[in-house]
Amino acid sequence: MNSGKCIIIGAGNIGLKLIQSLSSDFSLVCIDTNEEALAAARKARGSDLETFSGDATSRLFLEKAGVGEAETVVITITDEKANLEIARILKEHFQIRRTLAVGITAKGIRSLEEMEVEVEGIFSISAIGLRNRLEHKTKTVHGIGLEKNEIMEVEVHPNSRLTNKPLSSIHPANWRAGIIYRDGNIIVPEDRTVLKPKDKVVILGEPQELKTVAEILTFRFEHFPLEYGDTAIVYCEGDEKDHFFEEVSYLFSVFPLSRAIFATASRDPEITGRLQRLADERGLRHVEILPASKSPLQALESAMAEKGRRTGLVVLSQPKLHDSFFAFSARAEQKGFLRKLSDRASCPILLAGGSFPYEKVAVPCLDVGSLQHSLETALEMSSSLHHTITALLAEPHRYIASPEETVDFEGMKKTAADLSTAYKTGVDIRELKGNPIREVTGELKEFDLMVNDIGTWRSGGWWRFLFRPDISWNIVRNSQISTLIIPPLRELV
Repeated sequence: MNSGKCIIIGAGNIGLKLIQSLSSDFSLVCIDTNEEALAAARKARGSDLETFSGDATSRLFLEKAGVGEAETVVITITDEKANLEIARILKEHFQIRRTLAVGITAKGIRSLEEMEVEVEGIFSISAIGLRNRLEHKTKTVHGIGLEKNEIMEVEVHPNSRLTNKPLSSIHPANWRAGIIYRDGNIIVPEDRTVLKPKDKVVILGEPQELKTVAEILTFRFEHFPLEYGDTAIVYCEGDEKDHFFEEVSYLFSVFPLSRAIFATASRDPEITGRLQRLADERGLRHVEILPASKSPLQALESAMAEKGRRTGLVVLSQPKLHDSFFAFSARAEQKGFLRKLSDRASCPILLAGGSFPYEKVAVPCLDVGSLQHSLETALEMSSSLHHTITALLAEPHRYIASPEETVDFEGMKKTAADLSTAYKTGVDIRELKGNPIREVTGELKEFDLMVNDIGTWRSGGWWRFLFRPDISWNIVRNSQISTLIIPPLRELV
């Protein structure tokens, strides 16, 4: 979720450090009169920084630099007269949502505040202090520890998908919640502690993981599947078709996965070479190709076992799921395999069916508990995929449905509409009548990807299968398109 255009006036010590530390969510523009300072800023930020050389006290120059399109302007220069003049021009001639500035004297600070400018005093100013204001709701603790953003304070957004859920639901691995501030009280969190809107949570851990966790908590999501990890594990039997390798390449092109582990049962050097070329083309910084001499589950468990690997996605060929589905025992075996794999990996599993690019995504909504989880996952992928999302809801039979089922159905429609509003992304709600397995499977033919929550799959033997079929699992089993199976939220016992 992009944080909008931000213009930094001044590329001196404070401005340069701010440019270096702000997240990539910001579209940055820097203004200064010193060409050498601007060159240093470009070198520090890279090609995504736009620079303008000129006098920021000129309204015409500010118009040329695109100030009128900015959401935020930060004045980092330490000339108070210039600061006041720039703030005056911004207030009188532009409609800027937020203006931040360095305050020099008490009188100057009062004047800036009268112009509704957020002020940092010159004696306490720091780039991190300004960044904390810009990335409002997330504060980096500085002066403690390594000062590498390994300690952060995050305010929980009301629309965060973790609001009103226990901490354990995010599967904390390389981070921990240290303390929660709520209504003036201090809470020492446990796994069962439920997060509330406006909670201030101090989190500690690996800086890269904290950034992703902070985005989820503050509802500034961007990078599925980094909340799980940055490594994709791909299993190959060796007889996959071309579209499987093309889809794997596509996955690395749209999702921010920087590592790959290819577990292959084939000894064909052509397969190994193809996987290596795929990794090279996508610029992956860490690649391993492992022989998979054991069963698929054991091979994948072995690939996930090494310390330091954070698996974000497991990829399998979907046709393998259909090879032996004409026998009940084989169906149960395949279902059990996927359940065990999901439990071991604790991350999404992609059954690659060749239906890419993922421009049209379907989310079957069959269970009240999983509806929000599945839709939120599809919505969080929107910044990478730019896809359309359709919620498929099976309407209860009017004659045999219980009052509770009718209420749940209406509740699911409202939840889908509310999520669409919260994420500012359209969700088409399609109501289906009749047998849900048949109707949903039929609808899937017009989509490229299905998102399915494995937490909705039922357990039980053949007797339960005969009289109460597992709707969610049967939809996955019958699907001919690529399917993303997401792990369930953890339940506390």
